[in-house]
Amino acid sequence: MSKTMKKRLVIIGSGPAGLSCALSALKNGIPKENILVLEREEELGGTLNLCIHAGFGKDNKTGTELATELADKVRNAGITCMTSTTVLSIDKRKIITLISPELGYTKITAEAIVLATGCRERSRGGLSIGGTRPAGILSAGTAQRFINLEGYMPGAKTVVVGTTDLALVIARRITLEGGQVVFVCDSKKKPQSERVKVGECLDYFNIPLKLHTTITRIFGKDRIEGVEIAELDKKGRPIKETKERVECDSLVYSCGFIPENELANSLGIEMRQSTHGPRTTRKMETSIDGIFSCGNSRMIHEDVDDIILDGKKAGKFVAEHLKSLKEDKKKKKEKKQ
Repeated sequence: MSKTMKKRLVIIGSGPAGLSCALSALKNGIPKENILVLEREEELGGTLNLCIHAGFGKDNKTGTELATELADKVRNAGITCMTSTTVLSIDKRKIITLISPELGYTKITAEAIVLATGCRERSRGGLSIGGTRPAGILSAGTAQRFINLEGYMPGAKTVVVGTTDLALVIARRITLEGGQVVFVCDSKKKPQSERVKVGECLDYFNIPLKLHTTITRIFGKDRIEGVEIAELDKKGRPIKETKERVECDSLVYSCGFIPENELANSLGIEMRQSTHGPRTTRKMETSIDGIFSCGNSRMIHEDVDDIILDGKKAGKFVAEHLKSLKEDKKKKKEKKQ
């Protein structure tokens, strides 16, 4: 038999959006004992915990420093946080079913829910590369986790596909750890990241950059042994005469991000095709009354400061929502009397 508890506000996700939302809700009048933050990982902070490089926030902190700062503020404020907690389902009555080491299989009834579940990388199917899919092919986020948290290298000779900030950071990280980045390539004519980022991550470390170039084939049975690359013509088609095989034992790709929307989809929340996240009102409320969304789970943000601001706004709006619910209950009670 499952346990049942009640909370006025439950925030799902403890990345910069979720933590800033909790602090904002507290600041805007929601008592600390009425706020609960749920996190599926062991530590608060979301994907910031994977980012040991600087460049986050106004003070140019590392991702881990910013995660620790936000988590400490939430804990010091007395807001309850549950880590290693998996949300199994949410229904339209705002009943959350979860499993955690602390409570086991539990149901929580909330008056308001904020989805701050962040984002996930697009699948490698987005690469559209011919050939097999042997071991040694992994996303930039997975490579980041392996190197920074687990202490494993993706390979000795790596090809990186994509010029997102994450792709460039991973190329630099592999080089700093003693690996060889054969090259970074992108089918676009210009890098997706700013020129200064390219300089810091690639030029400074003499990592070759091949633009308007694509990988047309992957070689290898059990593990990747090499790739075939080709330059692209004006219509974006591989130029046959430029094809060449390059030896490598790992391929790291970055196809961009989309909101982590599994819970929103299971709830039947209206989604916005342009962002792949929930359709929200001006006050960040989804199509289901009392369920809000913020940060990268709502739409992909380029800067962590924007994510934090999004969380703060959500905290303010959800506080207003809960106050109005309280006032409505009070008026109904007065009418009955």
